[in-house]
Amino acid sequence: MRQKEYYTEEEIIENQYTTGQEYMTSDRIEYIGLYHKYLTGEIFTKGLYDPNKSIPLIPYAQESIDVQTFKKNKPKIKTNFQSPTQYYLIPNNEDIKNKQITRNILKNVSTNQLIEIDSKTLKQYQSKKIDNNLYQLETINWKISGVLNTTIVNGIIIEGVIEQNIKEIEIKSRKMPELLQYIKSYSEFYTDTTYIVPKNINQPDIVSNSLPNSTTSVTSTNSY
Repeated sequence: MRQKEYYTEEEIIENQYTTGQEYMTSDRIEYIGLYHKYLTGEIFTKGLYDPNKSIPLIPYAQESIDVQTFKKNKPKIKTNFQSPTQYYLIPNNEDIKNKQITRNILKNVSTNQLIEIDSKTLKQYQSKKIDNNLYQLETINWKISGVLNTTIVNGIIIEGVIEQNIKEIEIKSRKMPELLQYIKSYSEFYTDTTYIVPKNINQPDIVSNSLPNSTTSVTSTNSY
C-alpha cells in the first residue's frame, strides 16, 4: 500500500525499467522489468500504479557469504543469547528541544524482520549479549521538529523534516533495505516547538506567589 491515496503528476516518475541488480521485493527476489517511483521514496512494480498488481520494491542488496552460511546452518546452531524486544518510542521534552531522536533498529538476518529497540537493549547488543551474527544494527538520526516540508524563506531553501528523514532512510537502506518498508511515515513523531514542561516538584518556586501544581508553557523559535 502506498503512503498516500493521491499523488500529483510531479510526485510520480512512471514507466522506468530495470535490467536487474537494482531493486528486489521484500522477500529478496531480484526484480527485472517496469517500475515507477515517487518523491516520497516509494518504488513499485509496473510502469503505472495498479492497486491489485503493483508490489513495493526495495534497493537490491546481495547477502554476504556469512549471512547465507548462517541461514543454511541455523537449524544446527543452539545459543544462549538474549532475544531483543520491541520498543515503542515516545519523544520526551529533551528530544523536542534537540529537534531529533535517535532510532535504533535491529534486523533479524534470518527472517528479515525489523524491530526498534531502546537504550537498554542497545547496550545488550553492543556487549554481545544479543547475537551479533543473527541481528544487524542500524542507527537513524530522525528529525521531529522544524518546518515540515522544504520551503523557501527570503530566497533561502529551508530543508523540511520529511525531506531530511527521506534522505536519512535512503542512506541507511543501502545496508538495511527493509527500512523502506518499515518506515510508514517520514513525519512520524513530528511536533512543533510549542510544548508544556511539567513543573519540577522537587524545585522550590522562584516567585513567592507562584501557584502550586502549575505548568510552564515554553515556546521556542525555529532556527534554520
